[in-house]
Amino acid sequence: MIVVVMHLCAAGSAQTMREPAPQLDSHLRPGISAGMGVSYVHPPDIVDVVNATPGATERLPQFKSAVEFFFSAEFPLSESWLVKAEYAYVLGTYNLASAFGPAEYSFWLHMPSLLVEYVLVNEGVYNVKIGAGGGYHFGFLSEKFSTIDDRYAGKGPGMLFDMEATTALGEHLFAYFGGNVRWEFVGELTNGAGLSPGVTGTGYRTTFDLFGLGARLGFTYYF
Repeated sequence: MIVVVMHLCAAGSAQTMREPAPQLDSHLRPGISAGMGVSYVHPPDIVDVVNATPGATERLPQFKSAVEFFFSAEFPLSESWLVKAEYAYVLGTYNLASAFGPAEYSFWLHMPSLLVEYVLVNEGVYNVKIGAGGGYHFGFLSEKFSTIDDRYAGKGPGMLFDMEATTALGEHLFAYFGGNVRWEFVGELTNGAGLSPGVTGTGYRTTFDLFGLGARLGFTYYF
């Protein structure tokens, strides 16, 4: 009798171990995401200004790595489409040696955007989306060199394409992986006096147009 009971208990335990793990609901849910990443950017006019530093002993490459921080909120429109509101902040710095001492240039961008996303895969425990959109963005450049300490600002449209994937860490918390391609048309940079950075008196106006590739890591919380 004891042997039979033990056999039945063991069979029940084995059956329990063979039961598949419960799957998360695959219906789209509203969510918020946050994290950071790196952007590989090409702001041609800013690079020209830096390379034109008087007495510069080196020339910088056209592309520059910059740190990126982001926060977004997404809302389902249907089983396959979502709308996403995003704020991203990109910061980069150039440090240059010259015959007249070190020069430091820093640029940063505030980029609120609205995107429409399409769901490629949604299996509950993970999903993959692609999207496109844009917004009105704000760019800044600071210049510190010799006796110069100035700041310039510009604003204009920007657009981006993105791809993101999330995988479940729990019922609500997911790991976030993303990438994007962006074009910025922030336009002319000017200081408080209405002047552009660079050599004055040439009539040349410095813009903050930019092309960038980015990669992101973070977390998503689905409600």
